[in-house]
Amino acid sequence: MADLVPDIVAAVLLGGADLCFVRAAWLHWTGSGRAPDMVFGYSLNPSVGRGHERGIVAFAAWLVCMTISIAAATAASDGAGPAVVDVGAFFLLASFCWLVLHVTIAWFNWPKALVPPHRRGETGSVAEWWRRRGQHALRDKGHGRGGR
Repeated sequence: MADLVPDIVAAVLLGGADLCFVRAAWLHWTGSGRAPDMVFGYSLNPSVGRGHERGIVAFAAWLVCMTISIAAATAASDGAGPAVVDVGAFFLLASFCWLVLHVTIAWFNWPKALVPPHRRGETGSVAEWWRRRGQHALRDKGHGRGGR
């Protein structure tokens, strides 16, 4: 029984994280003013944070799929059988697909079906960066490297 304690603690922690992110995804999807501001690391570019908030649905799905695949891998290591390994492999592959979708939503705001309805009109982080890069280039044109 003592060897199951780390697995149980990990399952409770991952399940809590899943609930937190699924709730945040629901609140972002409904446009509720109660939706938490999700901080995914540090960036000088505020469009990166907005991009990750747009992709919160795909991120929550990624986290749930990873939790299921980890639980299946843990059960399979205890000799649960080949069907559990197949379930774990399926959810592991699904988690990679959700992670790719999260990145495309954050960078390009596409596919629109997975973006919360009130944020579908925004541009992606890459488009904002490209526009800002062009504005800086026009502003600095003719000033040389020294900016004079």
